[in-house]
Amino acid sequence: MHWWSQQACDAAAEAQAADPSPANLMAAAQVQALVSMAEALHRIASVLEDRDGAEGPAPLTVRPK
Repeated sequence: MHWWSQQACDAAAEAQAADPSPANLMAAAQVQALVSMAEALHRIASVLEDRDGAEGPAPLTVRPK
């Protein structure tokens, strides 16, 4: 687990412990879902960087406006 995801989970747990209302429970669940998505995106980015590093630099693409 990365430091930022640990901090987010800790903050959500503290908020939930301070006020265990349904709204806070939902907020804590949303934080956990966002952390999971961020970690997944981080893993995907790492794989892509490793793959691109093995093949050489990727060509730059420009999208027309």
